Amino acid sequence: MKNSNKLDANTSLDFIFGGNSTFTALTTKSENRFTFKVKKHKKDDIYFVSVLTSPETYQFIGSYRGAFKYSAKSRISDRSQSVSVFKYIIDKLSSKNLPNYIEVWHSGKCGKCGKKLTTPDSISNGFGPTCRRFKN
Repeated sequence: MKNSNKLDANTSLDFIFGGNSTFTALTTKSENRFTFKVKKHKKDDIYFVSVLTSPETYQFIGSYRGAFKYSAKSRISDRSQSVSVFKYIIDKLSSKNLPNYIEVWHSGKCGKCGKKLTTPDSISNGFGPTCRRFKN
C-alpha cells in the first residue's frame, strides 16, 4: 500500500462513517489486517458493518448507531478476531487513543460515494472534492 492511502487517526472516523467506506485496519506489530465495509442506511442514521472474508466477499457482522452492535444474523462469531478488531478500532478512535502500531488505510475510493479517488488531495483525505464539501 502507498503511504497516501493511510488515514490520519484524527480523521479516520469521518472516513469510516462517511456513508460508503472501505478501509483496512493494520497492526504493524504483527502485520495482521482486516478490511471492513461500512455503509450508511439510506434514511436512518445507522451503519451496516461487514468484513472481507475472501476476495470480493464481505460478511455482515453488525451495525453502528453511536456504538457497535453485533448482529445475531451474522455468520461470523461475535468472538471472532475481526469483530473484536472493529470494536477496538472504533473505541480507540472515538476516545482519540489509537495506538501508533495500528493504522487505518482507505481503499482508494471515496468514503461517501465509493467512487475512485484520483486527485492527490482526495487520495490523502479519503473523500472526492464534491463529497468532501457535502460530507455531513
